[in-house]
Amino acid sequence: MVFKFPEENWQVLLNPERESWQSVEEFFKVVKPKGDEVWADIGCGPGYFTLPLARRVKKVYAIDSSPFMLSKCLERAKEEVLGNVETLGCDEERIPLGDKSIDVSLLANLFHELLKPEDFIEEVRRITRERVIIVDWHPVPSPAGPPLEERVPKEEVLRFMEMRRFRLLEDSPVFPYHYLLIFEP
Repeated sequence: MVFKFPEENWQVLLNPERESWQSVEEFFKVVKPKGDEVWADIGCGPGYFTLPLARRVKKVYAIDSSPFMLSKCLERAKEEVLGNVETLGCDEERIPLGDKSIDVSLLANLFHELLKPEDFIEEVRRITRERVIIVDWHPVPSPAGPPLEERVPKEEVLRFMEMRRFRLLEDSPVFPYHYLLIFEP
């Protein structure tokens, strides 16, 4: 069994302190979102990345397996009058989007939660045209995050993606407790 974030603790994901160790602005400097792009924030939770992305790109699909998290994300998007956020429920076998309908897919703090990463990453490939971004926890002590033994080391993710013919475009050290990997599907 893998660690799944307890949805009743959703507000922890929006703690302002998170910005000091997982800055959205620093993330944007690396990934350079463009105004004409359509993004999928897969495992969006309450929208930590979703809402800032929605201010910069054409559309963001906020995707999560938790109806509760999706409702929080949509509620926050409505409060900020962001009409370009669409929420979608998914599971690891199916993301309800068309083939190559997304420019960029973001998997932030999600990889370590996957039960069937092989199936899931093929679904991500199916929907993504340009880039797949994986942000996840280094197995080091940190101010938040899953248990250390549940974290997937960067080298393991790189091997996993390489075996599935994803091409690494960038490996950025922008975050102190996370790796940020950008792949071409």
